[in-house]
Amino acid sequence: MHKTKVAIVIACFAALALAQGPSKDEQAAALDAIRQYALSYAERLPNYSCTQTNRQTIRVPGETLTESKEFDCGSKQNTWFGTPAIVLAEGVHGAIPGALPAVAGETSARSEFGRLLDIIFDPKTGADIRWERLGILNGRNVYVFAFRVPQSRGYSLVESRRTIQVPFKGFVYADFDTRAVVRIELKCIDIPGDSEYTGADLTLDYKPAHVAGQEIVVPAHYLAHFQMVRGEVTNEAAFTAYRRFSADSTVQFEGDSQ
Repeated sequence: MHKTKVAIVIACFAALALAQGPSKDEQAAALDAIRQYALSYAERLPNYSCTQTNRQTIRVPGETLTESKEFDCGSKQNTWFGTPAIVLAEGVHGAIPGALPAVAGETSARSEFGRLLDIIFDPKTGADIRWERLGILNGRNVYVFAFRVPQSRGYSLVESRRTIQVPFKGFVYADFDTRAVVRIELKCIDIPGDSEYTGADLTLDYKPAHVAGQEIVVPAHYLAHFQMVRGEVTNEAAFTAYRRFSADSTVQFEGDSQ
């Protein structure tokens, strides 16, 4: 009974600390740990492959086109997130001919998970990162930091005749205990008035998985919504059935069926 009471008291103090929020020094320490995690993320990943399921929906006046594709994608020598990595299946980011330009290039789902971590947290980017709040995401306590990335390292939007780069802002969610980034939300801002885009937002979700006897945080879900002068494009990708690149051992997300 005594141990139970002690546990309750400790839990109450922990809850009170979360409610009051961390001090300035604690916020700075958390941000520093999250930055270190983000900038070394790709380096820590083992070689593995997974199944990527894409779904694209294009909406223009009087017509809606939805396309779904599933295929295996692989990682070798940790190049999964780099520009040279295996590209998305041909046609996934296509468009209705004569209606909307192709939404492609930098919007490749797989490359975003590592690329955006580098852009947001690299000191050379000049991003403004500020404390926002403590929160709960998928039942876990998380740190939430707001960020704003300047145009010089902004998000690329592919138009029919050009590619523009615009600043973006959003939020990074990091696990309270491990400091691992578990979600990135961003919204493009200051889009030129003559652009074919009127808005663009993106959400990336990461999730823990077990492989080779260790827990790693891997991409789980990608959702991008592009608002355009002539319609809308929604791109979605889910990553499942993780397995070691050089073996048949399977990686399962928490909650997946055995």
